[in-house]
Amino acid sequence: MFPSDLASDGALFLRLARADRAHARLVSIDTTRALAVPGVVAVLTAKDIPGDRLFGMIQRDQPFLAEDRVLYDGEALAVIAAETEAAAREAAALVEVTYEDLPVAGFPPAPGDPLLHDTRYCIDMDLGFGTQADAAPAHDIEIAFETPRQEHAFLETEAGIAWIEDGVLTLSVGGQSPHFDVAEIAAGLGIEQTKVRVLNPMMGGAFGGKEDMNVQFPLALATWITGRPSRLMYDRDESIRVGVKRHAFQTRCRVTADAQGHLMHADVEMLADAGAYLAYTPVVTNQATEHCTGPYKFASTKVRTRAAYTNNGIASAFRGVGGPQSLLGIEQAMDVLARQSGIDPFELRRRNLLKAGDLAGPGFRLQTDTLLAPLLNAAESGALWQGRDAYRAAAPAWCKRGVGMASVWYSYGLGAGGEAGATVRLSQAPTGRFTLELGVPDVGNGNLTAFLQIAAEGLGARIEDLDYVMGDSAGPNSGATHGSRTIYVVGNAVAKAASELRAKLDAGTDDPVVEAFFQPVQPEMLVRGIPHIDYNYIVQVTALEVDTLTGEVSVAAIENHVETGRMINPQGVEGQIDGAVAQGLGLALYEDLVLEEGRVKNPNFTNYILPTLLDLPASTRTYLYENPDRTNPLGVRGLGELGLPVTPCSIANAVADATGLRFDRFPISPQAVLDGLRQEQGK
Repeated sequence: MFPSDLASDGALFLRLARADRAHARLVSIDTTRALAVPGVVAVLTAKDIPGDRLFGMIQRDQPFLAEDRVLYDGEALAVIAAETEAAAREAAALVEVTYEDLPVAGFPPAPGDPLLHDTRYCIDMDLGFGTQADAAPAHDIEIAFETPRQEHAFLETEAGIAWIEDGVLTLSVGGQSPHFDVAEIAAGLGIEQTKVRVLNPMMGGAFGGKEDMNVQFPLALATWITGRPSRLMYDRDESIRVGVKRHAFQTRCRVTADAQGHLMHADVEMLADAGAYLAYTPVVTNQATEHCTGPYKFASTKVRTRAAYTNNGIASAFRGVGGPQSLLGIEQAMDVLARQSGIDPFELRRRNLLKAGDLAGPGFRLQTDTLLAPLLNAAESGALWQGRDAYRAAAPAWCKRGVGMASVWYSYGLGAGGEAGATVRLSQAPTGRFTLELGVPDVGNGNLTAFLQIAAEGLGARIEDLDYVMGDSAGPNSGATHGSRTIYVVGNAVAKAASELRAKLDAGTDDPVVEAFFQPVQPEMLVRGIPHIDYNYIVQVTALEVDTLTGEVSVAAIENHVETGRMINPQGVEGQIDGAVAQGLGLALYEDLVLEEGRVKNPNFTNYILPTLLDLPASTRTYLYENPDRTNPLGVRGLGELGLPVTPCSIANAVADATGLRFDRFPISPQAVLDGLRQEQGK
């Protein structure tokens, strides 16, 4: 049962009246006609919010309901509660709004764009180290491109229900952090946090898009004020129109090297579209900055990262936060350098890998050796790379074939200064059954299965002997399900709890309850969130075909070589890599959220194109190399995001191998391919 399946007897149906402007001053909101619709119980606006009217993931800058102005198309203005869904929809359309239109701030920022907040740029970071050498490099490569906003496209849109139980406002919603939701809801209603409980049951996907609050406060407000249960689920076009998105980026990556292919200097500039409010932008830009020069050693670096406020909705977390947008630069540059220098792309990377003690691009010192060398060796010896000449030669007359590779690193956990740790509870009932209580939800990533495996192993029990309570704010605070942290942090807390409870039981104590806390040792902080204590590594080889008549790119095969920590569930690891690859494929070739003056022009799956099963490679092989991580007792690593950032990189390099073309905008559209081929033919 997902949140959208849940119902309660007598529940009110909620709809949100939304602004139809990207930027405007609100002159008035008239709810008279909406209230007159038969069956409407309440129409609630900002003035009905009893507590704080602002919320936010990092800073409280976003209104629960717009009051003075709207900063993006679709911003919520009023909550309609009605006896039927039809009545709620009718009333939402009858909320009358008078606007004073204001100029729209777009992306990239133009000199005349309005300031939406005190500053145009919510992020402006300058990092790096060393001074660029005077000696002229043998190779000087620059890659510049832009990536669009990407829709999470979860199976289940934002949804949930609310009710009051024993005086406690209770919500069951699709979310990623129940304890965070409790704090924001309680602040908005002006009540004690003990009066709010949030449940995050199994849901139809999240990928970072349900970290931000969406249906939570409308449900809470309506139920708290009316005393009635309520339910709300976004329509698909509503979800695409107003839900948070992956940040659009403009990225420029310049790399210099000597004649032997040794990297000299990296100069990276990134500009991100934050949208109307801050949300998780600092996390995304930090991740992009941390990873942008890859796992490679440079003599000097310069990195500048900025993020601009715009009227293009809200950008926030999306699987691989910041990774695809930044790693696409360095991995394409390395591919170009390999071709220019005549050095094999695998050898070029091996020659430049970071080692423990080296300075990484942003200027922090790496704690461990980069673990890519054996992966590079395995991928280079793999069937896909070794068979590349035969694959190219067998291309039909109307096609060009290419094989490309990429090797990336990606962090897990929340980074320096960001990880508060996790608490879990484990107990045994008189019946002999065990109960594991965790605050984090399973958002479709399979962490529940792994937690039960860890607990059962530590207790010397069977998984069938365990019950669980998960994603419940009434339980221990285990933090949020994000940042590839749950198996790494919460899993270690579970292992600790199991060990301690087993020791109690072996000693024959009468206290079969344990509450355990685990927090990994944090690295020295460069800036908050940078660096991470350690990294995951993957090498990917991609074979694809470019149709020269239609411009379509079809990925035929992908081979992944993945460094893992201790694997709790190898099948789960493979599933995470496969799912991430599918989303990376979408970013590389298909998914393009089109915005015009702040309005989403393709808010449906008719023309927001997602890869389907038929678009995925017919052959995907993932090879897992287990290497227990030294930074935690379980030896695990978080792997949920790793497969996404590498995929656009290897696809871009494979397209270049097939056509000789590099593209300045992703996704690589058939029209762009055709235009590029025609331009090459005309030279």
